[in-house]
Amino acid sequence: MTTTRVHAIVSRVSRLAAWSVLTSSLALSACAHNLSPAAASAPAPERRVTMRFENEARTHVYVYLVGEQREWLLGRVEPGARATLRVPDAALTEVGFVRLAVIPDAPVSVAAARDPNSTFTIAQPASSIVSQRWTFSSHAYTAPEIFGVRAPVGRR
Repeated sequence: MTTTRVHAIVSRVSRLAAWSVLTSSLALSACAHNLSPAAASAPAPERRVTMRFENEARTHVYVYLVGEQREWLLGRVEPGARATLRVPDAALTEVGFVRLAVIPDAPVSVAAARDPNSTFTIAQPASSIVSQRWTFSSHAYTAPEIFGVRAPVGRR
């Protein structure tokens, strides 16, 4: 028995409608999870290591993480501001100890470890540095200081 032309068209339209319903339901499912359909199949983003830094000085500061072989610029923090600074993965695998260096009211330095205006923390393992909240303080009649306070778990 041969299929009439009308039946062939109806069959194609119904297959197209079924395909449309399937793709629409996948898109709605992804939107319900706050993802686009393309992102629904993408791998989960990596967890980034960050640390909190507060600048109590009256001038901007640049914050660096200084290791034995390398140093990383973590960011600029404006006067009176709090910032969450991202720590590069390479810094976390640094062999030996690292320390924070803070340089107030200066341009970006290519050698923060040798800059005479740098204020340093004591050398510690990188995991210890990132597990603390840091505060930089500089007043007119006192030397600049960096204070570290252990951050509560889950709140960095």
